[in-house]
Amino acid sequence: MAATGTEAKDLENHHNDCFIQLSNPNIAAMKEDVLYHFNLSTSTHDFPAMFGDVKFVCVGGSSSRMNTFIKYVAAELGLDHPGKEYPNICAGTDRYAMYKAGPVLSVSHGMGIPSIGIMLHELIKMLYHARCSNITI
Repeated sequence: MAATGTEAKDLENHHNDCFIQLSNPNIAAMKEDVLYHFNLSTSTHDFPAMFGDVKFVCVGGSSSRMNTFIKYVAAELGLDHPGKEYPNICAGTDRYAMYKAGPVLSVSHGMGIPSIGIMLHELIKMLYHARCSNITI
C-alpha cells in the first residue's frame, strides 16, 4: 500500500535525514579517530569538507581498477577535463586506494574477507565523521 498525505511527508523527511548511524556510542565522544589503514584522522583532516557531499560509494579489488573507474564516472558526470588527475586520498599507505569525483567515492578493498572487513569498518566511520546522508554503497 502506498503512503499518502502525512505518511508520505514523514517518509520523505526520514529519507532526507538518513545519516550514517553507528552502534558504538563511544565513537562520537572520541577526541580523535585515526583511520589507520586509510592514513586519515579526524584531527588532521576535515572529513565534512572532504567527504560531506558523497552520495555514492563504489568498491573494487585493485587500486588501478578504482582509479580507472573514477575517471570513467567523472567523464560520465561531466566533471572531467583533459589532463585531470584524481589523486589517491590514501596516498600515505599502500593498503587501500581512494579516489573522489563529485559525489562519487571509489575505494579499493584488496583481496579477501578480512581486507574487505577492515576497509568497510573504516569507510563507515569515515562517512559518519563526514556527516554524510543518503549514501548508496
